[in-house]
Amino acid sequence: MVQLIGSFEVVPQQINNRKFWLICLLSTVVWFANTPVANADISWMAFSDTNKINWSRTIDNEDPSRLYVKTHTEVGVSAPKKVLVIVAKKSGSYKLALNKLLEVFFQEKYLAEFEVVNIAGSEEVGLVLLTQAKAKGFDLVFTMGSESAALVHKHYKNGALPVVTSINKDPVTLGQVNSYTEGSGTNIATTTLNVPTDIQLNYLFQLNRGLKQVVLLYNHNHKQVVATEVKPFRKAMMEQDIRVIDVTVESREKAREQLEKSLPKTMNLLREVDPNLNHSIVWITSSTAIFSNLDIISHYSKGVALVSTNPNAVKAGGESAVVAIGVDRRNNAHLAAIYALRILRDKENPGDLEVGVVTPPDIALNFKVARELGLKIPFSFLESASFVYDHNGELVRSFGQDVRP
Repeated sequence: MVQLIGSFEVVPQQINNRKFWLICLLSTVVWFANTPVANADISWMAFSDTNKINWSRTIDNEDPSRLYVKTHTEVGVSAPKKVLVIVAKKSGSYKLALNKLLEVFFQEKYLAEFEVVNIAGSEEVGLVLLTQAKAKGFDLVFTMGSESAALVHKHYKNGALPVVTSINKDPVTLGQVNSYTEGSGTNIATTTLNVPTDIQLNYLFQLNRGLKQVVLLYNHNHKQVVATEVKPFRKAMMEQDIRVIDVTVESREKAREQLEKSLPKTMNLLREVDPNLNHSIVWITSSTAIFSNLDIISHYSKGVALVSTNPNAVKAGGESAVVAIGVDRRNNAHLAAIYALRILRDKENPGDLEVGVVTPPDIALNFKVARELGLKIPFSFLESASFVYDHNGELVRSFGQDVRP
């Protein structure tokens, strides 16, 4: 139901046009703020076992897109700060990020309450949330995902509340901030899921010093991946006179079929230049449509090393990338949570915080795949690796910690 603010009486024959449109605008804002987002749901935002102990989780009965989170335990003495968390869609990465955010706040004994809202891709609903956040008593906005980050950069620069972005593609490459070594100069503190291309290439050329050609796998409709991963990587390869073969898909639904058609032809092209595939790699971007089809990619790419920008592309068994040079979503969320605490607790200016880059990057290794390829992994990779799978393809190191029984 549309509600009007104030006590204006609408009389079409007498009303001033400016007042009429003001009423319409106010009515629309209230309607968006009080109407559940169509097709939105937040029930998938589950808690880890630890967070179930420390935090309560309540979904709004009238609006299934809203989740309220409060701590079970007294961890502070002052009134809790209120944090608005905005997500634009369902994502397992955002679930990991929220759990990490809660873990960090609890470990730091900082009292806060969170309202998590799934705007289901609606820029209008997101804009209303931002417009009303200050009046509703929020102290900080925390975004998850590239869509939500784009929303605040487009509509909320120098807004009333500080903002921290997480689980988003690189803000420097996207033109949202100028460089990695300076802040935004606004109310927004940014982080990135990307590793700068020059750092990735340093690892890549240690892995294959005689590299001649690269197959670049990505979803050509994923604009953020194309802007932050594909274009910088292709440019860097061409500057090194390394041949690049693009293999693209158009959606997650069609990816499997398209990869099955294109990969056999691509492997033949590689062998024309490099018969033993010793100087070739397949570069797997973070497009979900790509790394969710690792079984197909692994099957049709026998004999060539699969290298990814996403640590999740290295997994147990043999259907895995051999190496990943990237950022785990949980480590990015941990860094973003620390930024939020620096702003709320330590009173730092969000615009002064330089882009949050996880350093060193998360290296993931699968020695079962490396042995099958006859690929030697530099010892320096093993020393700094966050995730390691042994010669049987079993996880033996996770987040830098030994997990062997």
